[in-house]
Amino acid sequence: MIKTFKSIYCLLLASAVVCSCGQLNDDEVQADCNCEQNEIAEGEAPVRFLLTSNTAGEAGTTRSAEDSYSYTQGTPEEYQVNHARVYLYNSDTKLFAKTFLLANLTRQGSDAAGNIVYETERVGVAQGTYDIFVVANSPRTINADTEAEFLADIDADTYTQGLITSIGQGIVMTNRATSNLRTVIRNESVEQQTENVVSVQLERVLARLDVAKSRESFELTTPQNVRYATVTLNGFYIVNLARQYYSFRHVAQLTSLAEPQWNLDSNFGPVGDVDGYVTDPYFFRKVVNAENFTNADKYYEHYYGDLNGTTAVPWTEFAAAGGATPEYKTAYCPENCMLAPAQKNGYSTGIHFRAKLEPSNNVWQLNAAGELELATGAAAEPDVLYYYNYNFYTSPEAMAKGAGVASIPSGQLDLFNARKFEKTADGYCCYYDYWIRHLDNNRPTEMGVMEFAVVRNNLYRMLITNVAGLGESGSADDGGIPFVPDTPDEGETQLKVILNVKPWIVRDLTNIVL
Repeated sequence: MIKTFKSIYCLLLASAVVCSCGQLNDDEVQADCNCEQNEIAEGEAPVRFLLTSNTAGEAGTTRSAEDSYSYTQGTPEEYQVNHARVYLYNSDTKLFAKTFLLANLTRQGSDAAGNIVYETERVGVAQGTYDIFVVANSPRTINADTEAEFLADIDADTYTQGLITSIGQGIVMTNRATSNLRTVIRNESVEQQTENVVSVQLERVLARLDVAKSRESFELTTPQNVRYATVTLNGFYIVNLARQYYSFRHVAQLTSLAEPQWNLDSNFGPVGDVDGYVTDPYFFRKVVNAENFTNADKYYEHYYGDLNGTTAVPWTEFAAAGGATPEYKTAYCPENCMLAPAQKNGYSTGIHFRAKLEPSNNVWQLNAAGELELATGAAAEPDVLYYYNYNFYTSPEAMAKGAGVASIPSGQLDLFNARKFEKTADGYCCYYDYWIRHLDNNRPTEMGVMEFAVVRNNLYRMLITNVAGLGESGSADDGGIPFVPDTPDEGETQLKVILNVKPWIVRDLTNIVL
């Protein structure tokens, strides 16, 4: 958008007062003021930018993969704009024209939609028509002679750690690549102090992940409502974290793995309502057969397939809700998307939970006569605990007796829906996975477009409200990971999670059972 004003500064101040939804508090973060002079050369038109830090999103008339119709402003650190680099490309030739850094930013408050608005210093631009792109809070400068090369830029340096816990320097933000095209800069009357004002809407290149639990422990009960165990969630970590991202968001309408010819009009605007995807730099390498993917070039940090046999990833502890407000653990990561048939555990970003398992006075052992009896004291805590049909056993023989069969070979536990749990320093542990859902198609047996994904500028808020069954029984030596990369993300689960996924955009995915 572009407007032309006289006495622009007074009008901007008046506008800020009229549309502000709140003033800057003393404890809020202010933009940096490290000045870099941008002189206005003779013959250039004066231009001022209004940068809005995206908090409200742009919900359309129909719901696409980017719309949830729910939004939240976030924290000052999340919406602050410390500096911004503007790139101008000639709208007709698509050749590079000019770039400049904006560092003297003044926060003008909030607009009627709740967006945080920053006014910039004046800069000089030759009269003409430009495609304008803005990157905020980035330590990089993109060098590209053509607009196509510029839009193809992949940032492989800024967020290589995959999971980001500190955003004190601000989150990298960009405008939608189609938002400020063919912007006309006029130099009609410099003597009258007329200047051009360009409004730019920014969105964060990261997604936010919030994880919390409603209470410390959860009781597991039989269909007859008899308690058979208690599990206490005491840690989690996040797996399959992308380490690269497109500087400007890429979208495509796809029905196959064929990569499209990227076109500004078709691949940088809204997400299509039919087969519409957001894509990341590795999107087309995520083949349907996830077992063939090895992560050889380390695109994923904490790649799920690399975690077998290692305890290198530390567990993150998280407290139960105190009163009515859950205590969320918050982190950030780049987007991670894939075609619907490739939405599998080998690619998708997920949360791996650990829980302490305590049987409810239902551990059975064989006595001298070969009959089952309740174990007590130290006998009820063997080095390996076996589970079958809501009861626990001290040996494979006792479990087979409880199942009414001669034996259950260790390699056939899954056939009997039986499990074994090794005793650790923390007692017996079981494990749960939750694969982050971006957009629920409400069909539990059919994988939807963009159903499981992480998309920039979205907040995925996960609150565990219940545990519906016993978790997996991974070994203590491998971090509790029963890894099967080709397992689809859609399926029966054991954790019940409330997701308020927010552009942050907010998404409410409730009563999810893992």
